[in-house]
Amino acid sequence: MQNSIADYESYHKILLIEDNPGDARLVEILLEESDFYECKIINKTTLASGIEALKNDYFSAVLLDLTLPDSKGFETLEQLIKASPDVNVIVMTGLAAKEIGIRAVKVGAQDFLVKGEFDSDQLAKTLRYSIERNSVLQRLEETQRIAHIGNWEFLVSTEIFKLSSEVYRMFGYLTKDIVFHKRLLVQHVHKDDLEIIDDIVRSAFKGKLVTRDFRVIDKNNEVRYLNIQSSPSQPNAEGRYSNVKGIVQDITERKLAELELLQSQKQYKTIFSQSKDAIYISDGRRIVDFNDATLKLFGYSETELKNLHVEKLYLNPDDRNHFLKIINEVHSVKNYETELVTKNGSVRQCLLTTNFISNDDFTGYHGIIRDITERKQTEELRKAKELAERSAKMKEQFLANVSHEMRTPMNAILGLTNLLLKTEVDGEQDNYLTSIRESSQHLLGIINDILEISSLREGKINLEEKELNIQDLIHNLTTIIGYKIKEKNLELEINIEENVPKCVLGDVLRVQQVLTNLAGNAVKFTEKGFVRITVEKTRETETEDFLEFRVTDSGIGIPEDKIEMIFETFTRVFDEKVKTYGGTGLGLAITKQLVQLHGGTVRVESVIDEGSTFICEIPFKKFQLSTETDKEPEVEEIIDLNIGRDIHILLAEDHKLNQIVARKTLEKEFDNVKVTIADNGKIAVDKLAENEFDLILMDIQMPVMDGYEATKYIREQMPPNKANTVIFAMTAHAHMAQDEKYKEYGMDDCVLKPFDPKQLFSKIAYYIHRNNNQKDSDNNTENNMSNSNGMDIKIDLGYMDLMADGDNDMKKVMLELLFDEPVEEIKSMYGMNKNEDWDALKKVSHKMKSTLAFVGNDTITNINQEIEQIAMDVSTTEKLPVLIRQLDEMYQVVLVQLKEQHGKLN
Repeated sequence: MQNSIADYESYHKILLIEDNPGDARLVEILLEESDFYECKIINKTTLASGIEALKNDYFSAVLLDLTLPDSKGFETLEQLIKASPDVNVIVMTGLAAKEIGIRAVKVGAQDFLVKGEFDSDQLAKTLRYSIERNSVLQRLEETQRIAHIGNWEFLVSTEIFKLSSEVYRMFGYLTKDIVFHKRLLVQHVHKDDLEIIDDIVRSAFKGKLVTRDFRVIDKNNEVRYLNIQSSPSQPNAEGRYSNVKGIVQDITERKLAELELLQSQKQYKTIFSQSKDAIYISDGRRIVDFNDATLKLFGYSETELKNLHVEKLYLNPDDRNHFLKIINEVHSVKNYETELVTKNGSVRQCLLTTNFISNDDFTGYHGIIRDITERKQTEELRKAKELAERSAKMKEQFLANVSHEMRTPMNAILGLTNLLLKTEVDGEQDNYLTSIRESSQHLLGIINDILEISSLREGKINLEEKELNIQDLIHNLTTIIGYKIKEKNLELEINIEENVPKCVLGDVLRVQQVLTNLAGNAVKFTEKGFVRITVEKTRETETEDFLEFRVTDSGIGIPEDKIEMIFETFTRVFDEKVKTYGGTGLGLAITKQLVQLHGGTVRVESVIDEGSTFICEIPFKKFQLSTETDKEPEVEEIIDLNIGRDIHILLAEDHKLNQIVARKTLEKEFDNVKVTIADNGKIAVDKLAENEFDLILMDIQMPVMDGYEATKYIREQMPPNKANTVIFAMTAHAHMAQDEKYKEYGMDDCVLKPFDPKQLFSKIAYYIHRNNNQKDSDNNTENNMSNSNGMDIKIDLGYMDLMADGDNDMKKVMLELLFDEPVEEIKSMYGMNKNEDWDALKKVSHKMKSTLAFVGNDTITNINQEIEQIAMDVSTTEKLPVLIRQLDEMYQVVLVQLKEQHGKLN
C-alpha cells in the first residue's frame, strides 16, 4: 500500500473542489489561522477537473462542494466515489442541505461541513479526524489484504451484504461499485455448498458461533476456498433479527496444498501397492518395507525377506559396494544396472533407481527395482534379427540397384538389336541377332524379378480391383506355357469346377503373374508326364469368393526337408538333379508375397520323383453384373503418324547411347518425326520455352534437373500452350508403370526401359492423333466464334419492357446498369481464368445470367452458360480464353445498341 502523507503528520495536500471563489478563499484563510499541520490547497472548480486531479496525484483529503457547474446535489458525491472509491471526502453543504451531508456520510464520506457554520478550529478538527480515521481504515484494509481476511454483514430486511474491500477481492471484484445482493452471492457459491450458507444464517439466529469452509466461483470463473465465521446475532425488542455479521478468510492456497498432499499420498499408496516394479525401503542392511512385487521378484516370504541381509541379493559384491559409494556421495542413483539373485538361485538383470533419506527417526534409502531380464533377452534377439534383416535388405538393395543400372545398357542393347534386325542382314547374322535379343530378354526377365521382389518388400505395389474373368485367365495361362508343353511333349489338363464364378473382382495382372510362375515351374521341372491346373471355390462370404488354384505336375519333386525353404528369396534347392535347371530363386518368393498381398495363402505338397502340387487360395470380392469398374481405355494400335505435318518430339535423356537408340528407332519408323535432344531437364525446359513440341519423352533420372522437377516446372510455371504438352515418363522402375505413379507427377503416360518399340510407337501415335483431333475441334470452335463477330448481332428488349411496365424512367435506369456492370464482370473473367480461380469464375458467370436475360440475345446467353459449366466441372478449361474473348467482343456490339436505345428515351 502507498504510504499516505498523514502517516508523517507534517505535510498535507488538500483538494478543494469549489467553484465559488469566495468560499474557496474562506477555506484557505481558515486553514491558515488554524493549528492544522502544514498543508497546501489545490482548488478545482468542476467535478471533472477534480476527478482528473485525483487520477494524477495523492491528496490527504477532499473538500467537496455538492453544487458545481457540471454536477449538482448528491449525484456529485456518487460520481466522485465511483471514480475514486478510496478517496477521503468531506462534503460541504449549505444550511438547507444539511440532511444531504448526513446521507453522504452513510454512503462513504468521512464527514460533512455546513457552509457558514464552521470556523478555523472546526475545519482543522474535521480534517484532522478525517485524515487520521482514513489512515486507520487504510491500515485495517491493508492488514486484511495481507491476512486474506475481510468482514461482512448481512442485512436481513434488504438481503444485501455489506463487505470490506478484501471480501470484494475474494469474489473477483476490484471496487465497491456493485450492490452485493444475496442473489449475487448464490450465483458465486459452489452449487454443492449452498446449504452451508443457509446453515450459517440459521445458526447465527440461534445464537451460535459458526465456522465453516465453503467454495465459491469468482468473477473470473476460478474456484476459491473460503473459511467463514459468523457472530451470534441478537434479536430486537420484537424478537426479530436485523442482521448477521462475521469475518471470512481466503484459504485457497492452504486448501489446495492439503488436497495436493492428500492426492500425492493416495497416488503413492496406489503406486506402492499396485506397481509391477519392486518398491522398497532399506536401512542399508535389511529391507524394512516393500510391496508385493518385491516378494514376487525375489521369491521370499515377507518374514524371510525382512530378516535377509541386503548383501545376499547381489550376485557380485563389487556391484553392491559401488552402489553404496554412489548413494553416499550424491544421495541418488538412477537406472543402476546390476544382477540380483532370487531365492531359487536364478539371476535377474535389474535396474535400481534409489534416493537417500534421512530424518529424526530413520536413515537409509528408498527405491525401485525394475526386472529387465526378459527385455534384455528380447533386445539381444531383436538385434540379431535386425542384423539379419539388415544384411538381407542390403543384399536385396544392392541387387536392386545393380539391376536398375543394368536396365539402362539393356535398353541400348535391345534397341540397337531391333534396329539391326530391320536392316539387310544375311541368315547367319539374323540368327546371331535373334540370339542376342532372346538372351537380352532372358536377362531382362531376371532383372525384372529382382526389381519386383524389391518393390514388394518396400510396399510399393498396390492391387487393383477390376473385372477378372476366370476362363480368360486360364486361357491366357495355357497360351503362355503352351509352346513349352508341346516342346516337352507333356499333357496339359485343365479343370475348372462348376462352382467357380465366371467373374470376380481382382488384379488380373498380379493373379496372372502368380499362376504363370507356378505353372512355369511345373513345366520347367517336369520332363515327362503331365501338368494339371485345377480351379475350385472352397468357401464364400456375403462379399467374397475364396478360389483355390492347384498346379500339379509329375516332375522331380522337392525333398521334404527343403519344402519350407523354397519360398525364400534367392533360394534354390540345389542337388545333382536340379543343377541344370538354372534360375534366380526369386519366382516362388514373388509368388508367395503377391498371394499374401491379396490376403491369401500358398503351400506345397511334394514327393521326390513323383511330383509336386502347389495350392494357392485367394479371396476375391464378388463381381455383380451391375458393378461398374473404371476401365482404362486401351491405347489404340495406331502406328500411322501421317497428320499432314511434321511431328516434333523432345527427348530429355542424359545417356548418350539411349539418345541414339531412341532417335534412330523413331526416325526409322516415322518419316515425319523430328527428334530434339536435351541432355537434362533444365535444357528440356529451355528448349520447350523456345520451340513448339507435340510430345516430350522425359527420362526420370538426370543431372541438374531431373524428370520430376522438369515436369513440375512445365505444368506450373509455363503458359498453357506449353504447360499442356504431352509428357511420357521414361524409367527403369517397373512399379512406376504398374501403379501409375507417373500421374502423380503430372505425366500423361509411361514408357518402361528398355522400351518395346511397337508399344512406344502405338502410344505416341495415340496421343498425337488425339491432340490433333482436339486442336481441329478447338480451331473450328474458335473460327465459328470469330465468324460470329461479323454477324448482325441483334438485341431483344421485350423482357426489359415487360419489367419496366411502360415506365421509361425505369427502363433508362435498367439500361444504364447494363452499360457498366457486365463490362466490368467480363473484364474480371480474364484474370480469374489466368489465376485458375474457377470458383470465382463460376460465381460471376452465374450472376451474369440474370443480367444478360435483359439483353435478349441467345448466342451471348449460351456462351456465358458454357463458361459457367466449364468452371463448375473444371473440364476443357483450355477453351475458356476463346469463350471469354468472344463474350467480350459480342457484348461490345450489344453495348452500342443499348446506348442507342437509351438515347431514344431522352
